[in-house]
Amino acid sequence: MQRSSPLYASLPSGLIDALRWRGLAAIAATTLLAFVFALVIVVWPLPGMVVPFALAALVLVVRQPQWMMLAFFVSLAIPIQRSIAGLPLNASDGLLVAWCGLWPLMMARKGAPLLVRWRMPSLVIFIAPFIAATIVSQVGSINSAASLKQLLRIVEWFVMLPLALTVMLPDARFRKFAGLMLMLVPCIFAIDGLYEYFNNGQTLTGLIGISVPIPEGSTAQIRHTFDVSGRAGSSFGGAQGLAMYLAMTMGFAIAHLIYADERWIKQLALLCLIVSLMGLGVAQSRGGFIGVLAMILAMSLTMFPKLRMPVFLLAGVAVAIAFAVLGVTPYWDGTVAGIVPGRPAAVLDRLIIWGVVRDVFFEHPFFGVGLGNFRDAYFAQEQWLHVELAYPSLHAHNTYLELLADTGGVGLLAYVSFLGLAARRLFHIWTAGSRPVLTLAALGSLAAYAVFAMVDMLLLQNMHFLLVLVLSIGMNEAQSPIARAPRSLDMQVKS
Repeated sequence: MQRSSPLYASLPSGLIDALRWRGLAAIAATTLLAFVFALVIVVWPLPGMVVPFALAALVLVVRQPQWMMLAFFVSLAIPIQRSIAGLPLNASDGLLVAWCGLWPLMMARKGAPLLVRWRMPSLVIFIAPFIAATIVSQVGSINSAASLKQLLRIVEWFVMLPLALTVMLPDARFRKFAGLMLMLVPCIFAIDGLYEYFNNGQTLTGLIGISVPIPEGSTAQIRHTFDVSGRAGSSFGGAQGLAMYLAMTMGFAIAHLIYADERWIKQLALLCLIVSLMGLGVAQSRGGFIGVLAMILAMSLTMFPKLRMPVFLLAGVAVAIAFAVLGVTPYWDGTVAGIVPGRPAAVLDRLIIWGVVRDVFFEHPFFGVGLGNFRDAYFAQEQWLHVELAYPSLHAHNTYLELLADTGGVGLLAYVSFLGLAARRLFHIWTAGSRPVLTLAALGSLAAYAVFAMVDMLLLQNMHFLLVLVLSIGMNEAQSPIARAPRSLDMQVKS
């Protein structure tokens, strides 16, 4: 701006001086940074060349935090893990720490939710009783160090992440970005799984240097991938992880296919849905397919209230018919293992493990043996399994039963209440009138999680990060304060 311009001349002299000094400060800072970058490149060439790009990325995510969310979402599918001070950490943990470190700068940007009105995320309030129960379970913990580590993970998943997500301003632009992200990114890993399945275990992510996680030390022989099961796991290292990642995000493609306003988004949603189903197919996960069925059912009952009563009646009749057919089937031996096709030994092992859960619960009915300590309680009973494990890793293959053993009846009730309150909140947002697409999809994701949790122990995976992410996006946590703000400020933020 030139001093001779009419606008410049009309400014107060104090403001002119401030602008002049601000410009000089910017030049000085730029010169200093340039000197530092040049010095670092000379002393440390390759990392030095990365530093300017890292600084540019830092400025970008501070101004546009949705790119940090994208990086975090991608990292959930890459569980590369290392232990620091005995605490297992991966890329998602590191990105969340960086996100929280940048939180004050993100909230200070123009138009940030803090400029409107900030409030505690609902998910943090809903999970508080469960966190309290896990803290109390520390008193009777049979392995205090292990349960404390798992408690820290619970706080990270259910408290730190919702707080980090409050930097978002969920306007129409953000909702579109989130919807496309939650449809497209899972397809990348579904394609990776397809490539692995048809190329004898080789993965696309492996070609670019993202290797399948391999345990350290004496357990390096452990695999949960194609070379043992023949099931695609992508860079997850396990078919169950890929299946759950796809099952919990598939609802976003379905919701956009039905409700998206733009035709190209509907077409993209259909393509993403087909690719995700193919990826789920090569993962060969019964739990994943059951989760998808639960997701479709929950979304259908939400969209079409008149279906609720007929579906419930039909479900009751189906269960009665199933028991009647089993009673007259000559090939059924009367056992649960005979009902589930394939791998009967694995089914019998689950029954043994669930029997130990019952015993542990009877001994510690209220607050359990400490979060994450069911494995120690199981090995203390010296039980044997049909499928012998070559390493000391075991869980209940059921999230609810594991929580029952770890945190007792109080902890399980608190966690089930969390899921119920989250579902209730999403349903109320959907029926309020606007019927947001992301909220419907989040309801489906919650249903898929709730059912899949019956056949696997999800506290061992990044799936709770994913659950909290989709629930937070579906609840539009940063949008409610905008609606309560003064109208003039609301219009200012929207503009």
